[in-house]
Amino acid sequence: MVTAPARLVGATELIDLPCADADELARTLEDLAWINHWLGGTRLILDHLASLLPDLPTPIRILDVATGYADIPRAIARWARGRGLSVKIEALDSHDQILELARNASRGFPEIHIRQGNALALPFADGSCDVVLASLVLHHAEGETQARLLRELYRVARSVVVVNDLRRGWWPFLVTWMSLRLVSRSRIIHHDGPVSVRRGYLGAELIALAREACWAQARVSRHAFFRLVLIGEKPTNQQPQMDANEHKLFPQKSGGSS
Repeated sequence: MVTAPARLVGATELIDLPCADADELARTLEDLAWINHWLGGTRLILDHLASLLPDLPTPIRILDVATGYADIPRAIARWARGRGLSVKIEALDSHDQILELARNASRGFPEIHIRQGNALALPFADGSCDVVLASLVLHHAEGETQARLLRELYRVARSVVVVNDLRRGWWPFLVTWMSLRLVSRSRIIHHDGPVSVRRGYLGAELIALAREACWAQARVSRHAFFRLVLIGEKPTNQQPQMDANEHKLFPQKSGGSS
């Protein structure tokens, strides 16, 4: 059995750098939106929301943290319109240039409010958002900021947190390296994609981080194209259902070992 490589730390992704070339950044964000759409990143979010939103009172308040180009909020808004659901989406990011591009791309979506903010100190009250989303942001965190980010997401959620990130491994790295060169000409994507996979997680690592962040319960599901989704539901009287490919909820501690 091939062991997954150790998680890469101390790396810098080009898209995080300030003052990028505006045209190159715009092309990169368009390509990333295309990749999200066609390689399942957007669909897996919509699939999870489909099981959550019909049971929530409207308007449903959704927060998308580190929204980037806000392509996922736009997909949610279109999806909700098609089902007659009323949603209000807060799309938050810290990158000035990306936020401006996201605002321009989101004209015609009054459901979406784009704002600048720090994912580690979210400008929202406890439990003020029904659903909190975070896609491909957790792997950017290192050390104690990983649990701190999950703690913030969980704090502002009223119902559920859905964290979408990458599964680390030699095969995911090789496939990502090759495929991104076929679907995009962006040097940012060519560099950042494989680096992101090397900064990704294993399912057990996500569960451990959720426990460290004091989530009451969590589960992880695997998806196509090396995606992992960490789900944390706020405690209710009913236990959440689990798919066959999901890790178990936190085990109850007994004795002196965990």
